[in-house]
Amino acid sequence: MKFRLLLLFIFFSTTLFAQYAVKDIPEELTEGVNAVIRLEETVHELKDYNSMQTTYKKVVTFFNREGLSAATIGVDYDSSSSVKDIGMIIYDKDGNEIKEYKKRDFLDVSASGGTLYSDNRKLYVEHYVASYPLTCEFFYEKKSTSTAFLNQWMPSPYYDVSVEKSSYTIINEEEIPLTTRKYNLDVFNAQYSETPKKYTYSIANMKPDKREGFSPHFTEFNPVVKVALQKFQLVNETANIKNWTDFGLWQNNSLLKGRDKLSNGTKARIDNLVSGVEDPKEKTRLIYEYMQDKTRYVFIAIGIGGWQPTTAKEVDELSYGDCKGLTNYTKALLKSQGIESYYTIVDSGENGRDLDEDFVALQGNHVILTVPFEDENVFLECTSQELPFNYLGTHTDDRKALMVTPEGGVMIRTHKYETNENVQSLKAVVTLHDNLELSGRVTENSKGLAYNDKYSLETTKSDDVVMYYKNLWGHLNALSIGEVAFENNKDSIYFIENLTFSSNNYISKAGDRILLNPNIFNRNTFIPDDEENRKLPIQLRRGRTYNDEIEITLPDGYALEAIFDPIQVDSQFGAYTASIEKINESKIAYKRQLVYDDGKYPKEMYTEFRDFWRTVAKKDKSKIVLVKK
Repeated sequence: MKFRLLLLFIFFSTTLFAQYAVKDIPEELTEGVNAVIRLEETVHELKDYNSMQTTYKKVVTFFNREGLSAATIGVDYDSSSSVKDIGMIIYDKDGNEIKEYKKRDFLDVSASGGTLYSDNRKLYVEHYVASYPLTCEFFYEKKSTSTAFLNQWMPSPYYDVSVEKSSYTIINEEEIPLTTRKYNLDVFNAQYSETPKKYTYSIANMKPDKREGFSPHFTEFNPVVKVALQKFQLVNETANIKNWTDFGLWQNNSLLKGRDKLSNGTKARIDNLVSGVEDPKEKTRLIYEYMQDKTRYVFIAIGIGGWQPTTAKEVDELSYGDCKGLTNYTKALLKSQGIESYYTIVDSGENGRDLDEDFVALQGNHVILTVPFEDENVFLECTSQELPFNYLGTHTDDRKALMVTPEGGVMIRTHKYETNENVQSLKAVVTLHDNLELSGRVTENSKGLAYNDKYSLETTKSDDVVMYYKNLWGHLNALSIGEVAFENNKDSIYFIENLTFSSNNYISKAGDRILLNPNIFNRNTFIPDDEENRKLPIQLRRGRTYNDEIEITLPDGYALEAIFDPIQVDSQFGAYTASIEKINESKIAYKRQLVYDDGKYPKEMYTEFRDFWRTVAKKDKSKIVLVKK
């Protein structure tokens, strides 16, 4: 009897503690994945507009190193919040506990992440992974008087990560007014219930997303829930917001007002700077360039939850600031000359998104300055010492942003750089020598977003510049770069590269004949991946135009025997042309243009999209034949 009781105790003990065995995961959730989110539970309990308690738990099984991106092993806090409890448990593949971390084991460090000033802190733990698979259970409980941010629910914001179970709950016994926005829940059979006192959202057995090129932003095709309080507190500032007008008024009156004061000395310097200049736009340009020359960018995460800018006077004295401080400072400098400008909130980055106009809440991660003129809105990126006046580049182009005015918030759209603005034009004069060496001079002019790719070459070390061209034209054997000169025209916003080069063994020789590809420089080798079972639409964020003109002097003793017919490829996605013209017996001219447009297309067109780029890559290899006289 005692023996049987012992066996039963061992059996039930093993069953009790082996909670997260890998074998228990449904097979369809483990196929080709890097990790599986076994369980994620978020509960926000709202006590009042300025009091919230969050309980969080996340269990993830990792199958490889790439899966660690789905890990959560820490929590941030600041002066308006505190972490009551935190812990982490590591399990082996059979679900047996192998390591437990209690609150005392967590490191408490500044969460500055390279910022100069920050009052944010982070509790986190480091765990060395010896082998896979393993499972991590992480949990915490946090109290906060700042209720401006309720994290959105997105069950799996990762590629190649599946979800066994995820839930998100808002407990709202006081019935504090909330704004919610739901995306794609029905598509994924997510369950939800919304009552004045409780909001719940859950999903189970969600298969992983596979990365597909040229697809919309991850949030556009996954289940997402956004939640915000209409009345909230950000550190010690209270806001009551129902629309973007309210939001802008609060931002202007609570976070910006009174922070644009300048010393009399600075005002006098700006008066002198623009003395004799009548055009307000030219005054704006001079003041912007003054700010660029005087200041440098340093991230600062203090001041009402990191949302309030440093005063203009302090930026002026210290000569540095973050995007908020530098934008506010530039705004103050312009104001000293009677030029109105507006602090503008935007989601930055090459893949940055529109601010969600239908979800009134704190959004965005960056600030720029908008200066309205009759003919256009001028946009100023105040964190760069190098960008031209009224130039955004891919960092903040073509997206909805919130302009903060004394009358409230106004949704605007930043400048879109059209396909015919984003032009890269190459002209080259090249000689093909008897010894098969290729040499010549290249000039390339880059405008629009093409400028964004090139202007930093001006401040790049010479050795790195040479390496840049060797990588760019890696198909040229034994490439040698000679003289290099740049022209960076910030007024008209174009960047010109001038250089000389030589290369050995560029051509193929067959007896008395030479096979020559006249497209010496800008060859397209890109072909989109073959995605037979494509699930997502095609999205091309920006368009480009490439123009190439190359004059080639043939080697002595050779004549042109055969050329390809003019090439023209037309597609909904763009167009391609290439041609050869005989200038005289010893010279030919090669011309090429590649244009592709921005746009959104149904997934059914992916094969046609891929075929267009495959055709371009093929045509870029077209050769001509020279024959010995």
